[in-house]
Amino acid sequence: MARSSSLAFVLVAAGGAAVGFLVAQVIPLQGQDIDKESAEHAEVSDQQSRVEAIVGLDQLILDEQLRGEITAASELNGNDGSRFTRYATSLEEGEIVEISLRGALQGVVALYDDQLQLLDHAPVVRHRVEESGDYVVVISGADAHSYGPFTVDSRAVELTDADTVTVGEPVDSWLQGDAREITLNIEEAGLYQLEMRSDDFDPYLELVGPNGYAREDDDSAGDLDARIADFLEAGEYTLTARSAYGDGDGIYTLSVEPHELPGDGELRNDGSLTADESLNGWYSGQALNYQVEIEEAGMYEIEMSASDIDSYLVLEGPNGYYREDDDSAGELNASIADFPCPRRL
Repeated sequence: MARSSSLAFVLVAAGGAAVGFLVAQVIPLQGQDIDKESAEHAEVSDQQSRVEAIVGLDQLILDEQLRGEITAASELNGNDGSRFTRYATSLEEGEIVEISLRGALQGVVALYDDQLQLLDHAPVVRHRVEESGDYVVVISGADAHSYGPFTVDSRAVELTDADTVTVGEPVDSWLQGDAREITLNIEEAGLYQLEMRSDDFDPYLELVGPNGYAREDDDSAGDLDARIADFLEAGEYTLTARSAYGDGDGIYTLSVEPHELPGDGELRNDGSLTADESLNGWYSGQALNYQVEIEEAGMYEIEMSASDIDSYLVLEGPNGYYREDDDSAGELNASIADFPCPRRL
């Protein structure tokens, strides 16, 4: 076989009681007006505090980029020495908002409600709004040494509760503790990649399908995200989306895409291989067998390369011919170069 021939496998893949009673009734009545006055004063002060916290702040409007900078002149956090700046924003009940931070500033986003209670803080904040009203967004440096320009991106996340997912059409949805079962229809057999990503919890994917097919994954996509990449036959599959420990709440994105094959050629897991031909195969734990046709005597090289597994080649032929190789092609790839006799191996 010519040197250009290669086999490429990718593995993607929780008495005195009455007196006491009377006195107890009299004492609160004597102080009722004072308590009422104090409560009214406290309520007015609280309202004033909330108004003062928002009035005069620049507005953050969803879906509009906002740029700013943390400098030595920015407001000071006395607890850790970091600097911060505040923005006012109006949010509607039922919205799921996403506010993210990017740029030179190493910082965090904090979201406060109209009672000035902290709701969430992270480089990317996602929050389901429980009550319409004014909110405060705080952008701060990660520590006393964090300064620089930043950009704030914000949006209302459009979620779906659909129980199906389509190849090539990613969906955003909300997980509330319990696992969700989603139907996936594969119309054409091939190599596919399924991913579940979230910044709110550790995603976990399970996939079952025809003929007893079953796969699951926790962290293959990196950053605790889940990925299943495999050869799927045509048919109906059930995909279970959940958190790794069953207690996750938050937004996740689910996608199913055809997996791009490395190099040139079609995906073949058996059949014949001739000189000057290359193909892509899918290794899933069991050896794959191919027939090699040698028509003319000469020096041939068979190479198997893969980015996700340690390649191994075995070549057998007539009259006890046998060769095997592990890493001769470098980077854990296999190569057999020899002078076999012309005939089928």
